[in-house]
Amino acid sequence: MASWKRRPPTSESAARRRAAITVPLLASIAFANALGAVMFFPLGPFLARDLGVPVEDTALTTTSYTIAAGIGGLVGALLLGGVSRRVAVLGSLCGLGVFALATGLAPNFPLLLLARVCAGAFAGPLMAAVVTSIAEAVPEERRNRAVSSVTGAYGLALVVGLPLALVLSASAGGWRTPILAVGVLYLLLLWPVWHLLGQRPGEPPPPPRPKVTVSGLLRLLGRGESITGLALIGAASFATLLVSPHIAAYALGNVGISEEGLRLIYVIGGALAVVTTRATGTLMDRVGVLPASLTVGCVLTAVLVAAFALPGPLWLVTVLLGTVLAVQLARSTVAQGSATRVALPAERMTYQCLVAATTSLGQGLGAAASTLVLRERPDGGVDHIGWMVGASIALAWLAPLLVMLLHRQLARREAG
Repeated sequence: MASWKRRPPTSESAARRRAAITVPLLASIAFANALGAVMFFPLGPFLARDLGVPVEDTALTTTSYTIAAGIGGLVGALLLGGVSRRVAVLGSLCGLGVFALATGLAPNFPLLLLARVCAGAFAGPLMAAVVTSIAEAVPEERRNRAVSSVTGAYGLALVVGLPLALVLSASAGGWRTPILAVGVLYLLLLWPVWHLLGQRPGEPPPPPRPKVTVSGLLRLLGRGESITGLALIGAASFATLLVSPHIAAYALGNVGISEEGLRLIYVIGGALAVVTTRATGTLMDRVGVLPASLTVGCVLTAVLVAAFALPGPLWLVTVLLGTVLAVQLARSTVAQGSATRVALPAERMTYQCLVAATTSLGQGLGAAASTLVLRERPDGGVDHIGWMVGASIALAWLAPLLVMLLHRQLARREAG
């Protein structure tokens, strides 16, 4: 006689249910983190007018944030490897929330910049903790699709964050309101993190995590697969910031797209990014990282050439420039997904902190390199954009070579 009692869940089904709760929560944190970064893009003129600084100085809010995130990643590599994932996420999220509120309440530009630096120092370790938690919650055969939710969060933040920042600043108290709103959002996320990322009843406690030392960190950095994974991350981050920051100037000055068309570019790019990152992660899980990397290289090459080298009507160029933003994030999905395979379980948090630092460093170097090559024209457009596009395409085809090298290094490690 069959029992009417419900069977206890298997370990696999329990893991699936937990991942179904954990991954959306972590993706929400990634979205909130991205929202806090992109929200500053349209607020510069309002901030400058209110605090009495030149509008070009407001770019320091993004530059300093990125640099601080890189430094925070390096510090986190030493401090967070031996703590629980819940503590790492909670601590980073709390610090980010407190200093986001301090940014919104700053009475002058120097204090705002200081608060922004402190917020960035927590943002780097936060993303490392988020990706590490996803990697541990999802089996390897579905991991890339889960990681794509983190990179896709940036695209969603572009769609939601830029209009939201402008609406809130115009109707609800000025530029401080959207910054304070994001700070409150960070702190509100603390409660679900506390309840959902902890140990569940009946689960065995996680194994103790050894404290990370400088010598251990150097040994991790000295392994071939570690260097290759970081090179993949750095190249993707560098290449993305060669082109993306200058799309607005190119669209307005070189092509003649209106300001309404410019907003449409970012809406298209953000909306497509949610799709392309998800599709890239799914492709990596189903057919492998190398085919996905080759596909992204082909698509990225075609889109960059069509957007910047071929003539076309304004509506088509608008769509193509938005697609450039989306496919750049697909490139990052390949790099981030590959990086989750590099570290051994005990080293994941430490290595992901190094990934966060490399991402910030690569972005900063890419932005700096582009400003050295590009020249602004009197009409507001830019010259020499073709050099940046060519370099971005070349780095897109470096990625499959690094992916093949990483695969061989990991295979040798498993065999040995």
